[in-house]
Amino acid sequence: MIKEVRFSDNSINFKQNNITQKPNKDDESEIVPNTLKTRVLQKYDKTLNAMTEYPVKGLKGDVNSDFYEFLSMGIIPYLIGSAMFMTMFNLLNKHLTPKASLRGKQMGLGVVLYGIGKTLSNDLVTRPVAWSTGVDVELPYRNIYCTLPTKPGAEAEIDHKHQQRKVYDSIEFFRKDLIAKHPDYGVAYYDGIAKKLGMGENLNDSVTETTPIIQSIVASTKTAKSLSSYAWAGVGVGLAVQNCWADFFKAFSERPKYLAKSGEGYFSKVGGKLANTGKNIFNLTKTFGKTFGKACKTYWTGEVGTRGFRKHAGKAWLLFTAGLTALLTYNVIHRAKQMGKLANKDLIDRNEESTVI
Repeated sequence: MIKEVRFSDNSINFKQNNITQKPNKDDESEIVPNTLKTRVLQKYDKTLNAMTEYPVKGLKGDVNSDFYEFLSMGIIPYLIGSAMFMTMFNLLNKHLTPKASLRGKQMGLGVVLYGIGKTLSNDLVTRPVAWSTGVDVELPYRNIYCTLPTKPGAEAEIDHKHQQRKVYDSIEFFRKDLIAKHPDYGVAYYDGIAKKLGMGENLNDSVTETTPIIQSIVASTKTAKSLSSYAWAGVGVGLAVQNCWADFFKAFSERPKYLAKSGEGYFSKVGGKLANTGKNIFNLTKTFGKTFGKACKTYWTGEVGTRGFRKHAGKAWLLFTAGLTALLTYNVIHRAKQMGKLANKDLIDRNEESTVI
């Protein structure tokens, strides 16, 4: 027997903060420009929350903890692991020979350059794909959402929170709604993609007709940038093991320290320390740049006195990495263009009757 369910017996209360009673534009999810500033700010915000807010919510079993936050916390093992390796490589430096101590510092630097190479190399794939197809897989947006009641019987606080996400986080269900309402995108966005892919102009429904190809581009681009990034991370490690880094580490260990004068006042000491710190940062930055340039040169030509494989290993790996990146990027673009040509309205007359078997 089916019984009637009456929700009127349940007492569910909702209330709204005065601050969020009338949401403005800042309280709506929207696409933001894909600039270096945006990416740095999003990365900082996401990393900070992954280390502070998200773990606490997850361990408490907060109903507002979601899969996005779980994935965001994946950065924590990388940071902890990197710090652990850098510490292990240099923990016993004072008890080692100068040569062994230098290797430990180089291995620590290798961890840093590994992460930098892996991150910065993504643009070598995503930018050419965006220029050639019109699909920017890194297109960011600021996601605004409202929290749910944290426990049964509690009143729902409609409090606007934000997440740093990308339009193509989901391949199957990318944010078409944000593209549609953005003044610089809309249907023209899909028309531009169709034109770049060779699908023709004035399509009956450019959104529907380009969607399968866009999904294919996003999937293949993500795979290509992942493979390419690990190869460039290897280049970063290779640069870190060049012997010329001894000059930078020596300059760092011998950097001048501020010595306060007898009877010097507190504010004078603070000003002197700040001036000394600024001078050290400037000099060390300049030394780092020069050393990095030398490392790039020796990575290509080989260290003085080396022969055979050791002399040409860096050059070979760099050429392999560049070739792999170019090949993977070309594959994404070529495949997208081929799919576009096959869907071209000049090749397939959509007005003719057809039989589907």
